[in-house]
Amino acid sequence: MQIPHSRLRFGKPFEQAAQQVIQSGFLAQGDVTTALTQTLQAQLSGQAVLAVDSGTSALMLAIRALSKGKKHPRVGIPAYACASLLFAVKNAGGIPVLMDCNANLTLDAKQARNTAKDLDVLVLVHPFGMIEPLVAEHFDCPVIEDIAQSAGAIWHEKAVGTFADVCIGSFYATKPWGGAYGGFISSKDEFLIKSITKMTNPDHAELQQDYVGHHQLSNIHAALAQVRLDHAVAEQQQRQIWAAKYDKILVNYTSVTPITGIQGNTFRYIIRSEKTAEDMIQILQQLGINAMRPVQQPLHHAISDANCPQADEAWQYCVSLPLLHDMNEQEFSLLQQGLATCFKP
Repeated sequence: MQIPHSRLRFGKPFEQAAQQVIQSGFLAQGDVTTALTQTLQAQLSGQAVLAVDSGTSALMLAIRALSKGKKHPRVGIPAYACASLLFAVKNAGGIPVLMDCNANLTLDAKQARNTAKDLDVLVLVHPFGMIEPLVAEHFDCPVIEDIAQSAGAIWHEKAVGTFADVCIGSFYATKPWGGAYGGFISSKDEFLIKSITKMTNPDHAELQQDYVGHHQLSNIHAALAQVRLDHAVAEQQQRQIWAAKYDKILVNYTSVTPITGIQGNTFRYIIRSEKTAEDMIQILQQLGINAMRPVQQPLHHAISDANCPQADEAWQYCVSLPLLHDMNEQEFSLLQQGLATCFKP
């Protein structure tokens, strides 16, 4: 038996949605994409929404819009995060400023507040299904809220993605709202969304614009994302059931601690141990359990003078365990055996 870290299920509803788009003859952006943005508006308290080709593009476009007039804006991003953030900043012509994490893998609040004083744009990420509490605070620079991994979560009776100046998210297949590919940008500022829209279609752009690219979301990708959104709440509830079972098992092992933070949508189950991540992953993979590091490499490793020791420690000792909404008891039994092998006294 092999247990993947992520498992994509595309059953009959996905097949029917894709078939309807193909039969319509309109595979590029159109009514299906428009319908998806309307669904997102309802999820995000009526904010204006623009669907684009990827979450990376969404972040890059948002940075460009919020830093207009600045040749090389200073953009704050977490060091312990997906590499897409770093590349989005670079593609926007920005200078990445890396911020360290704390023990819960959200930002070191004191350092982030100090860093934000010298930024042109601040990117706050809700990581691994948890809540980044700094989104509730005021900053002098514009703030982008990244909900790619925590989409659908509610905090302080508000949907994540409705706290900051701009929200970005992803429809990549392994994400909570994933179909296949795509992303989105939303904001209370409709004018800002309209200005970003002008950067997404070269055929309709003014030649004097500084930047325009092909960033539209197709009907076929929108249809798949719509079906995933229809199932997102049920999948989240199933992940919560399996996460609770993990909790009960891990209380028996003093050498391992679940990373709980402020729970959002229970997207990932991450543990920190006295064992190195490399050792844990090797033991689990030998048993057919595809555990992974939560991030492949801390982003500050790309910048010579950046120093984020807590991100380095998290990279060395944190592991993400499979948390599949459609996991079965046989698979969980193997996971239980793997944890016992890893952390036996």
